[in-house]
Amino acid sequence: MMRPMRSPLGKPSPHSQSRRFLGPALGLAVLGVAVLLGACQQGGARVEQLASTVDSLESSNRTLQSRVHALRDTLRSGAERPPGERGTKLEPAVFFPSGSAWLTDRGKETLDGHAETIRARYGDREFRIQGYTDNVPIGDSLRQIYPSNWYLSAQRAAAVAHYLDQAHDLQVPTLEIGAFGPQSPVAPNETAEGRRQNRRVEIVIAEPRPDPGF
Repeated sequence: MMRPMRSPLGKPSPHSQSRRFLGPALGLAVLGVAVLLGACQQGGARVEQLASTVDSLESSNRTLQSRVHALRDTLRSGAERPPGERGTKLEPAVFFPSGSAWLTDRGKETLDGHAETIRARYGDREFRIQGYTDNVPIGDSLRQIYPSNWYLSAQRAAAVAHYLDQAHDLQVPTLEIGAFGPQSPVAPNETAEGRRQNRRVEIVIAEPRPDPGF
């Protein structure tokens, strides 16, 4: 058996000591490289997994945005056309002064023309009268007469129905009056002209009833 080389003092030489520690050191280095390679491989798989997750989230986000846009369009459509409204809207609408349900002379003239149209073209149809307001809250001086904009819009619709009945003997068995308050504005409420257009009553002629086929 080869004995380790000794220095003149009887101790192992530096070369023999380096050989004794070189083997374990190389083993640790190889193990470190293997661990590093394994970590890189696992990291690559992790990156691919994260990339797949990001793609999935982006797809879900696009789907959600599409649904949000569709919902917004539906809400906008609902704001432009009150729920349950199906039929022909007579133009122009009947407009009212601020904080009032009294018909003006011009409003009565508009209703006179609408009454002739209803008799001539829609005599066999039912119709609805829908009242609206602007978004200005009811003032303290009017609150005992009109507690809210909803109440004011109902009074405006009732005033139109009363005029058609009294001035034109125009009525239907199932007259429907709707109060929408400040909902469904047709113009911005930020301007005086826009608020004027929103203080209105609309007459909507119902669709003809379907033929039962008897």
